[in-house]
Amino acid sequence: MWRIVFYVNTWTVSLFLVVVAGAAVGLGVWRRTAPDRQRRVARALWWACLVVVLVATVAPDRPLGSGIPYVAMTPGEGLWGTAADYMYPSERHMILVLQIANAAMFVPLAVAAYAAARRPAVFPILVGCAALSVVIEAVQLAMNAGRVVDVDDVIFNTTGGLFGCLLASAAWRATGRGTGPDVRRHAAREHPLRSWLAQLRG
Repeated sequence: MWRIVFYVNTWTVSLFLVVVAGAAVGLGVWRRTAPDRQRRVARALWWACLVVVLVATVAPDRPLGSGIPYVAMTPGEGLWGTAADYMYPSERHMILVLQIANAAMFVPLAVAAYAAARRPAVFPILVGCAALSVVIEAVQLAMNAGRVVDVDDVIFNTTGGLFGCLLASAAWRATGRGTGPDVRRHAAREHPLRSWLAQLRG
């Protein structure tokens, strides 16, 4: 995962966001003409995004059980906490870039989940992103294979999920999808976890 620092900069992040925003708008437009087909493609995209996230976050850096277990539970510890005081500027920059990458990974995941839902709603998808991030950190801890378990990863993953949801919601409104009162009433009435699971099942 750390190798991503060589590719994350202002230009690549901007291009990434433009591509994801374009995909969100395209899916919204497609929803108007072929909703069933659009949702099937969106589900396939969601699974593809999930595979990429799992490969990037769970693939071990070293043999299982050979790492030194470390759990960072203080938000921002590696960015502006006491630990950052003992780092070189290049180390702090690398941590910041990694957290930007952590957020970016969940943006297309949330967009695809929103596009795949029958009745898109931000909150249940956001809960799902947070839950997925917590599961990933738990797996990393259990594997003990060279990855640091960090609460900041959960925060930035969830922030990326929130940004993806808001991006998809804005695209839906711009294309005239998901703005009807019946959609909003249904989203408000459903239990968040049940709604999220229903969205993933399609």
